[in-house]
Amino acid sequence: MPGSCYNYCLLPTIAHFRQKERSMPRSQASTELYLPTLEQHLSALTVDELKWYAPVVASQLPTRKSDLVDLLKRALTDPAEVRRLWEHCTPVQRQVVAEVVHTLGGRYDADRVEAKCPGATAPANARSYGGFYTSAGHGARRKAATPFDLLFGYNYEVGRFIPADLRSLLRTIVPPPPPPEMQSQAEPPVIPKTGKQQASSPEVEVSTAERAVFHDLAATLSLVDQGKVSVSAATRMPTLTSLRHLRQRLLVGDYFPEEEYERAEDAIRPLALIMLAQAAKWAAPTASGGKLELTRSGAALLAVPLEASHIRDAWQRWLKTDLLDELSRIRAIKGQQSKAVRLTKPAERREKLNAVLSVCALDRWVELDEFLRYMRAEAQMPAIERNAESGLYVGSYTIGSYDEYGWSGYTKAKYWDVVIGSYVRAVLWEYAATLGLIEIAYTRPEETPHDFGKIFGLDDEYVSRYDGLLSLRLTYLGAFVLGLTDEYTPPALPVEEGPPLLKVLPNLDVVITDASRIIATERAFLERIGTTESQDVYRLSRDQVLEATQHGLSVEQIESFLAAKSGLTEAQLPQTVRVFFQDLQQRLRVLREGGKMLMLEGDDPYVLTELANSPALRPLVQLATVGDRTVLLVPEEREAAVRRHLRKLGYVPRKG
Repeated sequence: MPGSCYNYCLLPTIAHFRQKERSMPRSQASTELYLPTLEQHLSALTVDELKWYAPVVASQLPTRKSDLVDLLKRALTDPAEVRRLWEHCTPVQRQVVAEVVHTLGGRYDADRVEAKCPGATAPANARSYGGFYTSAGHGARRKAATPFDLLFGYNYEVGRFIPADLRSLLRTIVPPPPPPEMQSQAEPPVIPKTGKQQASSPEVEVSTAERAVFHDLAATLSLVDQGKVSVSAATRMPTLTSLRHLRQRLLVGDYFPEEEYERAEDAIRPLALIMLAQAAKWAAPTASGGKLELTRSGAALLAVPLEASHIRDAWQRWLKTDLLDELSRIRAIKGQQSKAVRLTKPAERREKLNAVLSVCALDRWVELDEFLRYMRAEAQMPAIERNAESGLYVGSYTIGSYDEYGWSGYTKAKYWDVVIGSYVRAVLWEYAATLGLIEIAYTRPEETPHDFGKIFGLDDEYVSRYDGLLSLRLTYLGAFVLGLTDEYTPPALPVEEGPPLLKVLPNLDVVITDASRIIATERAFLERIGTTESQDVYRLSRDQVLEATQHGLSVEQIESFLAAKSGLTEAQLPQTVRVFFQDLQQRLRVLREGGKMLMLEGDDPYVLTELANSPALRPLVQLATVGDRTVLLVPEEREAAVRRHLRKLGYVPRKG
């Protein structure tokens, strides 16, 4: 019961050991704690407790404690008897023993056992009172010990364990367990209809960012280049106005497209794109700190189409950045700024998530519960707090009274799900999905079938907007970014079922033939390449297509989209449409952007001429005329050398 003295005394110690294990490297997490020997374990038991275990190995029981200890010790050091005990365990119990002996360092880790061995129950012990750990019962109702129970001891500091020398013997008898596998399926999940949803099942949406991310990331950089992205000087988070502007330019605007942002933190995808641009060092705040401006590397990207290698760079740099802790995006988890809470570094958490994403099967759907189960089984759940006792809470929390129901130590829901799981959902949804590394199947948070259990103090029915994440699928782009493939080949557009969705006319009109089948991202694509003639008619626009090519799209991708959605090949499109695209291709090839030049000017053209012909500067600069002014042109890559030589000659260029 929350607030009881008994639970209050026990929880900090248990939380300490759980937190200690979470903070250890994976190879040390199960072996760091000291395990008692058989002698130490058995000697610590009372006569009554020894008599509870002894019937497992003998029918006639001695009465003296030393004789009971010797009886059990002989049985548990005899290889034949230990093999018999193990064989009398159920299949799932044998699996638990194998995990504890071979992969958990002899200690029963309830969290990992639950993830590795679904349906397993913890071994009972001889304690006869209720409380934190399993009770064996009382009197005539007392549960009889089993061979599985006998193999385990209990220590208040260590918890359940297999004694060190018994573990060594079991390692020679029990085969190692197979490595855990992540289950996947070909199709995204469907939410079954429940009693609360009489009319129909909740709608499941599937994101489509893999193709759109090239355009949308370029559109983000273009908006920054125009000086239209304002950020907080303290947090570098974008403002509400900036997010609304960006959303209008994206092919995939946001995951819930019909909603209007009331606050900047309501955005998901536009916000992530701006934070990713900063993490990749393509954009940075101006000197005043109020707006973003492109860095040299960001400006260079605007001159070329974005490629998969650029997405890989953005992801790898984001993994290491401390720009934003994604836990802060989960408003229901409170206490994050408390002095009593010491959060881990986001980069440490992201690295574990990156490793588990690399295990996902390509182009197969993995349900989120299965993804989290695998992370727990492989001890890859990221640690959120460094403090031994959790200081985070959900809802109301008052220290020193009984109004502590929101504290993660008291909630009946599990810490790994409410705190760590919510963090994982946020990172997967907001960053991995936005960059197109994964596609996600999701629903609204209030309609998720996931059950956190009873969480006292929670104001809403869900923890965060990310609770609706149901499943994920590793894309071909994700496989390249994660290093699973050496090259990236975009997937073919899916074949349309039924009649063609679009009709492309010779007058360059594109007509939607069935408005009920078109999805938001497809309509957004048409709006990017054509002007709206009527509700379902768009006319291809040279200006808009040229602008789209500056934001990551290629003419080939546009042709391929129109052909696939109209049930044709590119060669079968109307001749006027093919000529339209051929003309655009020629225009795109005529001009190329060279490197940037610094222009130095002065009031005295003779001084500029003298400098241009000086031995030091002659190979670095070029004398030119712009209008009626004489100027020196300096290639960007030579700017530093020119400034150095000018300083030696006694000149320092000034702005303005």
